[in-house]
Amino acid sequence: MFGPIYDAASEQHSDVMFGKVDTEAEQQLAGAAGITSIPTLMAFRDGILVFSQPGALPAPALEQVITAVKGLDMDEVRAEIASRKAGD
Repeated sequence: MFGPIYDAASEQHSDVMFGKVDTEAEQQLAGAAGITSIPTLMAFRDGILVFSQPGALPAPALEQVITAVKGLDMDEVRAEIASRKAGD
């Protein structure tokens, strides 16, 4: 059900790398990523996980996620991560 929405978004956003994980074949990767539900939508930017949510999204919500991830100030994200690590 989510497949056509995902595929359309990947065609519309050629500047974003889209990928899928076969959780049956890649059980170790799925476990490391904490995938407990299919689908699980994850977004990485500069190698940092910035969004993760189980379940399918309607097209407008997926578009909002993509726009938000593109608009992130990664210097702020890295600073927040460093701040959290310092507080541990």
